[in-house]
Amino acid sequence: MTASMMMLRVCGLLLICSSLIDAKLDIISGDPDIQVGQETLLLCKADSEGDFSWLKDDEEIDEDRHVVEKIDESSSKLILKNVELTDAGNYTCVFENDQGQRKITYQIYVYQTPDFGDTSVYHEFLVNQTVEIPCEVSGQPAVEILWFRNDSIIKDDGRGNLRILSDKSLQISGIQQEDSGTYTCVGRIKGRPTERELQISVDVNEPPTVLIDQDTKRVLAGPDTTVSITCRVKGVPRPNISWTLPSTSDESRHKYSSDMSELTISAVTRRDFGKYVCKATNKIGEDSDTFTLDVSERPTVVLDQPKLAVIPGETGSVICNATGHPTPTVQWVRKSTKEKMMIVEDSKLILKNVMPSDGGLYSCIANNTAGTTTEDFQLITWPGTPAKFSVASGPSSSVLIRRAPVQDGGSSITQFILQWKKPSEDTWSQSAVKPSNLLEITGLEPYTEYLIRFAAKNSHFQGNFSTEHKIFTKSHHGEPDSPIMSLSEKKLEKNSFSIPIKQLKNEGSPILHYIVRYKGNKENEEWIEKEIPGNSSEIQLNNLQYDADYQMEVNAVNQNGSSSTAKMNFTVPQPVSQPALGKGGVVGIVMLIFLVLMLSVDAFCCYTKRCGLLNFLAHKIFGYKISVSKGLDEEANNSTGDVKLGGLTLPRGSIPKLQSPSGAVNGAHSEVTCDKAPLTKFEKKPESGDAAAEA
Repeated sequence: MTASMMMLRVCGLLLICSSLIDAKLDIISGDPDIQVGQETLLLCKADSEGDFSWLKDDEEIDEDRHVVEKIDESSSKLILKNVELTDAGNYTCVFENDQGQRKITYQIYVYQTPDFGDTSVYHEFLVNQTVEIPCEVSGQPAVEILWFRNDSIIKDDGRGNLRILSDKSLQISGIQQEDSGTYTCVGRIKGRPTERELQISVDVNEPPTVLIDQDTKRVLAGPDTTVSITCRVKGVPRPNISWTLPSTSDESRHKYSSDMSELTISAVTRRDFGKYVCKATNKIGEDSDTFTLDVSERPTVVLDQPKLAVIPGETGSVICNATGHPTPTVQWVRKSTKEKMMIVEDSKLILKNVMPSDGGLYSCIANNTAGTTTEDFQLITWPGTPAKFSVASGPSSSVLIRRAPVQDGGSSITQFILQWKKPSEDTWSQSAVKPSNLLEITGLEPYTEYLIRFAAKNSHFQGNFSTEHKIFTKSHHGEPDSPIMSLSEKKLEKNSFSIPIKQLKNEGSPILHYIVRYKGNKENEEWIEKEIPGNSSEIQLNNLQYDADYQMEVNAVNQNGSSSTAKMNFTVPQPVSQPALGKGGVVGIVMLIFLVLMLSVDAFCCYTKRCGLLNFLAHKIFGYKISVSKGLDEEANNSTGDVKLGGLTLPRGSIPKLQSPSGAVNGAHSEVTCDKAPLTKFEKKPESGDAAAEA
């Protein structure tokens, strides 16, 4: 029913198309070739209204088997159900109206699908035979048979070994391997495009044939000698290959290819001498060929141990067992990158007091007329101590170690052990890196001094560490170094603290400013932060608390970021207390002030008026008058001849009165009096006649 609906839809579409081309009367259908048992639809369409009727081969339709139905006044359909071979023929649609009668005919072909029955799809033949491949096909109407190979039709033109017999079988004369493959038998309804095909496979069998390229081969036995025997085999089906070997041969050294066609003997010995038979077998038959191996024995060397690990200072030894014919001579040589140095002509090698430089390969060489065999012995000891190297600060707070080659102790250096620590630390940190001329320690703190050392490690031992090297790390990304502050240069004045600040490196970018943070060590005390200019040479903290411990942190900042933190602790002590003054202290201070005032007045009197205690003491101690100060001005042009002394005017010719001091002998000392009234004349001396007393 579904097929009928689809057919109806197709017919409807074709009907619409036919109306577009102005058809008068038309039959629309699908494929005219109908398989037995199927159903098909014929649709008759007119360009006007009228009556329809259907005929088959000019006879009325058997409406008991088929359905005739008028769709509308201008179309009718015929449904052929369960089609039989007898339903093939011409179907006519008759249309009649007032304008007359019109007819249109459509031919239906009914077929029975070609069937290959029990035709075999696989054939197996022996090479060089003449064979036949049958293809039996049934179907109605008559069926024709065609043969194809590789998409090309097989023609019976007598030019090849292929012929098509009268029963439509395919004959192959003298069949060969190239005739193997797939052949296609096609059954086609005569005169119609309906056909079916059958794929038939053909295999050509062939008995085995075996061929070995060489009958005999002569070789020298030895661990480096390898012999390959190739057995060339043909046959279909593919033959199974087997080998017959000499009874003395050691099969553990034999290796076969995946198809067993090639035998490889490694490390050939004298015991491998003999005949080797290659045999091929399939279901058609078998074949074989023989190969003879002639072996001359060269020396064989076996060491009692291939390698030995020895601690420096100890002794190591190894024995070289050499066999062969004739008996070989044995010697030991030291392998080197430049030359081989003979050590001893003996089967036993003894190495005393081993050093890192002794590590490496030693060769036991066995020699006879058949050849020479060498076996290496590996002595492994500690790697050497790194001696020549340089250490430099790297990027991102890393340290780069550029090293010279280090003796490997006989085994390749597998890694280097890098160690570092701060000078104040007791424990070394370490990491292992792969061998390289440039070693790197990462993850260090910037602007920090470290001690660096490293050691080589091979497969067995770690060598001694190098000498320690001091290095100062750089910043991560161009940040400045940590500021430098010297605690010995700090200053404490009351509750103020100051300390010089220095900047060793700024990584090429000027210091923008310093960030200073400080706080007391009291519980729950918060940090106080201040910022000072980048060109500052000193940090000044004021208004600190007395008798308090402080923490201070300083960071230098440039355009690349902030340095690591410089930290410092300091203490502001309790101020020294001043003793309280009692009544005695007050009296003392008053007396001191009074004494200072008296001395000041006396000095003024002495230097301005030539009087007072100081003037008296001067005459008593030094024996002369105190010179008049610069306050005494002589006015040479004074017509009266007066002399001015400290602002006092003295009449010319009057001088102070001189008196002999009490107790003076013969007027040896004189004293200036402090009388305010000027003297009019000099007082005469006693009549002793001493001229020194006269002024």
